[in-house]
Amino acid sequence: MDNEMEGIDTTESIITDTITTTESFEEFMLKYDLKENKSVNSTLFNFTDPNTTAFDEWFEVSDTIREEGRSLATLLPLIAQKYQSGIFFYLLSPQPDGSCFAGIDYRLNSADFSQFTGISIDLRRQGNNSGFKLFFYDNCSDLFTCPSYESFFETSDERQQIDLPFSSFEPYFRGERRTDLPPLNLTQLSHFGIQMYCGKYEQKHQFGPGSLEIFSIKAYK
Repeated sequence: MDNEMEGIDTTESIITDTITTTESFEEFMLKYDLKENKSVNSTLFNFTDPNTTAFDEWFEVSDTIREEGRSLATLLPLIAQKYQSGIFFYLLSPQPDGSCFAGIDYRLNSADFSQFTGISIDLRRQGNNSGFKLFFYDNCSDLFTCPSYESFFETSDERQQIDLPFSSFEPYFRGERRTDLPPLNLTQLSHFGIQMYCGKYEQKHQFGPGSLEIFSIKAYK
């Protein structure tokens, strides 16, 4: 796939509106009848739209939630004269055992993605670290006691589209893969996020600063 994403079908019916700060994610889904219209892909976040509210309501979830944590992450708009995107900045500061993480999270409020096949993210990496992951929580009121469902992916230094089927999201608890937990419940998704990782459970050890330029995030059929 080239840098201009010429392989994407531009005639595809895509919803380009993003979520307003006054409606829940579930209300957004119902507004466009996404559950009933099986031919429609959903643009969840369009960071290239000058009128977007896609930057609102994200919050950091990094290892600083623990006393020893020193990593950080944030999502900021990149706004130029005729250009706009989202920048996920991070700094990974591993502990002596190699553990660390830096990420951002978005509340979905029991969204139903059961009519979709997976998540697609249009992005470009900058920096030396190449491994990222997307994660979901299903029906969960306390992130510290619930498993996350994670899908890992590699990036290049060119613009690319990453497609992650929901079947690739596996359960983890506090960084450790769990085989005794049920699969992700797509009918009651409570949180979605992006994370840069390192850690004692990961074979890929990463550290230092970097960024991920994000153009859009979609749920695809």
